[in-house]
Amino acid sequence: MNLQKPVRVAVNRTTKMVIIEGPFPRAAAILARYLEKITGAPFPCHPVECVLPSFVFAKAPEESEDPLGESGFIYRIFDKDIRFEAETEQAAVYAVYDFLERVVGCRYFTSSEEYVPYDANLTVCFEETRMVPILDFREVYYWDFEDPAFAEKHKMAPSKQHQGWGFWCHSFQNLVPAEEFFDSHPEYFSLREGKRIGKNSQLCLSNPEVFDLLVRRLRIEVEKHPEAKYWSVSQNDNDAYCECEECRRLNEEDGSPMGSVLRFVNRVAAEFPDKIISTLAYWYTRTAPKLTRPDENVHIMLCNIEANRGLPIEVDPRSVSSKQELLDWKEICDHLFLWDYCVQFRNLVSPFPNLRVLAPNIRFFVENHVRALFSQCNGLRGGEFSALRGYLLAKLMWEPDRDSEEIIREFLDGYYKQAAPFILRYIDRMQAVSEESGGELNIFGGPLDAADTYLAPALLAEYDRLFDEAEAAVSADSELLFRVRTARLSLQYAEICLDYGTVEERLARIASFAAQARRTGLEMVEERDITLDRFVTDELARLAGQKGW
Repeated sequence: MNLQKPVRVAVNRTTKMVIIEGPFPRAAAILARYLEKITGAPFPCHPVECVLPSFVFAKAPEESEDPLGESGFIYRIFDKDIRFEAETEQAAVYAVYDFLERVVGCRYFTSSEEYVPYDANLTVCFEETRMVPILDFREVYYWDFEDPAFAEKHKMAPSKQHQGWGFWCHSFQNLVPAEEFFDSHPEYFSLREGKRIGKNSQLCLSNPEVFDLLVRRLRIEVEKHPEAKYWSVSQNDNDAYCECEECRRLNEEDGSPMGSVLRFVNRVAAEFPDKIISTLAYWYTRTAPKLTRPDENVHIMLCNIEANRGLPIEVDPRSVSSKQELLDWKEICDHLFLWDYCVQFRNLVSPFPNLRVLAPNIRFFVENHVRALFSQCNGLRGGEFSALRGYLLAKLMWEPDRDSEEIIREFLDGYYKQAAPFILRYIDRMQAVSEESGGELNIFGGPLDAADTYLAPALLAEYDRLFDEAEAAVSADSELLFRVRTARLSLQYAEICLDYGTVEERLARIASFAAQARRTGLEMVEERDITLDRFVTDELARLAGQKGW
């Protein structure tokens, strides 16, 4: 490592540098705010360069052989200055947060909890840092990442906002809704078993009137939102694709129902050459077509919903179809969008030991032309290790080659402090047993599936002892104790579902789980249907029924 000469930033809570905001005033203001927190000294911002040692923000050269793009940046020591270069304000903000984290030692654990070191005599020394992410779109679907300020600390798009997008997946229903058109034009919709259907249907993509109508209505939306670069023209969330004679012919030619979809989408994309038209490869369209190729401004959003989550997709025999689908699309598409699924949707709070699968999966994705990644997690409050998993995913999306074990330890040490060793042992033990027993992990599964493996009774007792030790380690700190008890909710949830313990223990566990879950703001224990209150009520009723109360 070739470090530059150290730069004094502050001495005895006195500023030794100023900030030259240049074209990026928001990035400069963020740097000033954090430096004041760190040193206790105010850092004035100036619009133009001066002779004093400075943090300088500058626009990266537009004509560059190695461009930084929308998210990339450079920061380096230049004589007595520290210089930040980027092509966009957002990238300059990313540079600031990266510098504060990588060089100064800040950490951003959740939207409400971060670590900012205090150093009244701050001096920094570092090598030039240049970052251009391989993933040009990165989004983690967790509640915390809905906060744009928190998301950009991790160089992520804000969750649920889908930055830069007009329509986001499943847009046939938006563009040609059955409620509006089916009665007058049933021929616009799928023919199934000799009958046109409107509800839970797709479009008849070989019908020229459907194409004209969809393009006309899409153009209206594009004109409303000219800033949006990406527009999804995609199937609805069902498998009722059209089986009329012409649609069937197109699909048979391509060996996949994607045949009719991609030909249609290519024609749409030709009408909007300055936009990226995205379409789903999902459910019945995951298989790549034999003949048709995506046009230059068509992006494929591949969804690997069927993959097993307990072992890396690249090496797991149960995920061979998901692996092959990606490899097939890679051959015909230079820019893939991958929609990944990272939690257990029918049991959002249940233990889901996939933390050590995330890094090899992300590396496999980017090695095979994935350039945009959306990780669907729990978009509501809470869920098993939501803060840790979100932190880990964000770090890996930005730098896929980072050591995931290091990231996990970094988060646990910073967020749980003295309780961290016990929680790490809990994670390690469960992960190891899951892998040793075959790594079966279904995103639509639940605790009963693991009752003989990583949630066996003897292991539940061991996990409880580890959490008892974790709570004891932070018993004097109410905030840390709250965090540990929140992490314990997933274990309690599994124990409740598995009828673990005596009647008295089970009653006490349900009460403890309900009280802590309510304090955390947890609303749902299943993605769509089961609220916390319903779960607690049902479990008490089930217990009463078992005991004949």
